[in-house]
Parts: sequence; C-alpha cells; structure tokens
Amino acid sequence: MSQKILIVDDVPASREAMAKVLRREGYQTATARNGAEGLARLKDGPVDLVLLDNMMPEVDGLTFLTGIRRFPKWKELPVIMLTGLKDRQTHMRAHTLGVREYLIKTEFTMDELLGHIEKHIPKAMQPN
Repeated sequence: MSQKILIVDDVPASREAMAKVLRREGYQTATARNGAEGLARLKDGPVDLVLLDNMMPEVDGLTFLTGIRRFPKWKELPVIMLTGLKDRQTHMRAHTLGVREYLIKTEFTMDELLGHIEKHIPKAMQPN
C-alpha cells in the first residue's frame, strides 16, 4: 500500500503541482487550503507525512502544528514545512514543534523535495 501525503497550502497551483508529482511517484495525496482544512483531512484517515505551508489564511502552519502535536497519534507525524519565510525565529519555532525539514519555497526543486520525503517515509515496494 502506498504512503499518503497531506499537502496543506493556500495556493491552488502549488498544491496541485505537488500532488501531481507525488501521485506520479506512487504516493496517495490529500490536499487542504489551510490548517483548519488540514486538520479535517488528518481526521479523515491515516497520513504518513505532511507538506505544510506556513503563511496561510485562517489557520497558519505553525498554529496547525501546535494543534496537532497535542494529540499523541500525531506527535511524531513527519512534517516538512515549505515556506517563503527565511527568518530565524520562525525556523526555530518550526523545529521546536517537530518539523523535520524547513524548506524555502524558492530554493528547492521537486527532485530535492522527493529526496526529503523519501528520507522520512521510504517508498514502499511497488508491485511488479
């Protein structure tokens, strides 16, 4: 069974581009427009990793993280934060909340992102 990745980002083009690449790589995907919707998607069923934007309306990434880390079942859920924010304070706060990777949106390729994902949830063997 393939792993499921939740993409939480308020920019539709970003969400869909990432989802398309991830599906092509054999992952299942779910998407959300903000942290509130992301929490609803987590409650829908198991997720193996979250790709999380930080700057979003309603519920931002750090608020989403703070909320899910209160639940034992999501305490260790791998989260990769994708953000435009380079400030040290946000970076440190994200790591305090258990973010595994903190990637600046303009500074990584999809191949690099896939490498980060595979480091945290190695791809399951695909059937022949």
